[in-house]
Amino acid sequence: MVCVLCEKKAVENWFGSFCPECRQIKNLGNVYGFERVLEILKKCCIRDESQLENKIKNHKKERLPSIPEEMANDLDLKASEELYEKPKTRGKKST
Repeated sequence: MVCVLCEKKAVENWFGSFCPECRQIKNLGNVYGFERVLEILKKCCIRDESQLENKIKNHKKERLPSIPEEMANDLDLKASEELYEKPKTRGKKST
């Protein structure tokens, strides 16, 4: 039999209706109230456009911590290639 909540995983036991993960979700709903659990899921998991844009901006700031913000906006791929110096190795010397 398949779980009645996720409809993907097998049920925990032959007389049950939920897989182990969905049973935990159901137990949280029983403890804290299904309205409260749904409110938390909507508030924390569902994002609107402005929240998505903020997430993208924050991710970019984490990836470029050493570059000032005004410079980071102006940098493009070509400019970043100009800043790149090829590392010196002990490979073959070209003569």
